[in-house]
Amino acid sequence: MGKVNRSFLKGVIEGFYGRPWSQQQRLELLGLMQELELNTYLYCPKDDLKHRALWRECYTSDELQGLRELIVACRDRGIEFFYGIAPGLTICYSEAGELDSLRARFRQLLDAGCRSFAILFDDIAGEMAEADSVVFGSLAKAQCETANAIYSELLARPGGRLIFCPTPYCGRMADKQHGGAGYLDEVGRHLAEGIDLFWTGPEIISPEITVESVRVLRETIQRKPVIWDNLHANDYDMTRVFLGPYSGRSLELREEVGGFLINPNCEFEANYVALKTLAGYLRASGSWNSRSAYKESLAAWLPRFATVGEDGVTLDDLTLLGDAYYLPHESGQFAEQLYDDVRCIVTQPTDDWGERQDRLRKRIRQVVELARKLTEVHRRELFYAFNRQVWELREELEMIEQYMDWKLAGGDPATETFRSGNYLPGTYRGGLVRRLQQLISFRPSGALIPGDE
Repeated sequence: MGKVNRSFLKGVIEGFYGRPWSQQQRLELLGLMQELELNTYLYCPKDDLKHRALWRECYTSDELQGLRELIVACRDRGIEFFYGIAPGLTICYSEAGELDSLRARFRQLLDAGCRSFAILFDDIAGEMAEADSVVFGSLAKAQCETANAIYSELLARPGGRLIFCPTPYCGRMADKQHGGAGYLDEVGRHLAEGIDLFWTGPEIISPEITVESVRVLRETIQRKPVIWDNLHANDYDMTRVFLGPYSGRSLELREEVGGFLINPNCEFEANYVALKTLAGYLRASGSWNSRSAYKESLAAWLPRFATVGEDGVTLDDLTLLGDAYYLPHESGQFAEQLYDDVRCIVTQPTDDWGERQDRLRKRIRQVVELARKLTEVHRRELFYAFNRQVWELREELEMIEQYMDWKLAGGDPATETFRSGNYLPGTYRGGLVRRLQQLISFRPSGALIPGDE
């Protein structure tokens, strides 16, 4: 066996649920990654049928040609191309033919020039078939022996690398014994020493990943984990995008892991800040200020928003957009101020509004104008990426402004009913999902509560 490849991985996973990126977008991504000194691209879009649902089928010559193009483009830019396969939904571990199918796919990619792979057992049931249980005794052992066989036969040579994604891939899943009791302990014992392991942190989308939690994990899995970071992923809530900075990870964490790979927004154009701030975090020494990195990234991103009009998108516009769609667990400063102003106006008498009224009206005009400006950007994919979000924000704020005007005109919510004249019932905030959300809602603590009809 050759020397184990332990180079530090830093880069991007195309691993979300949704329409995969186009080949042109991937090549553009690789150019940006080279500029940012990121060294790893993992190809595993969940909705490439042959990545997951049809994993037993080899690629056609035309499909393989597209992958070859990516492999060559990565090599030309000093980026390691990883190919990921996810057989866990349907694999029968005890059937020899299943391993043969995996070997065939790995050999096909090896022949195409790929040297690094990932085998992913995420997002599957935590149980296995009775026949597999008889042979292996546990899901962890079945998966480890499958990965070990592929690694020893095909990848344990100079340049070869394999990353394993466990079924419980975050702390909460492990605590709930998803995959079986002692799953990660078994992986630590049975998974070949040369194979890396993915981990998302305490949660699937982790606001913070601490050094202490990773040190405990390392004792269990007997290797440094590679962080599969879903901080900017939005495939679980397609009404949002996440434009804030890479944060919640201390600089010291870099010494405890084998790398950081981000699985970002489905919308390709939404990921500039995520990538640029990740690169800044990985290069930083001494201290790391994510908000400062965010502002620098927005300034660098702004030229991409050039429009056909004379009054184009400004840095203040872009900061408002980014702050409104910041990170899963927090909003940016502009968004927090806007929310506080609206809360005051909705809940307090008009005499207590003070400067909030004028400030909010200015923000509303800015959002209305931003919605228009986005329709005029040259890079049309930017418009397609953000139009839904900005338009919804505009609709909400304009409705709030109508409510402001009604209260200023003497409307009293304690004795009168306010209705917007712009929306017929069911035409806005309508549909089945909205109705379901009204029946059950969340407290800030995460507790579910029944709502009003």
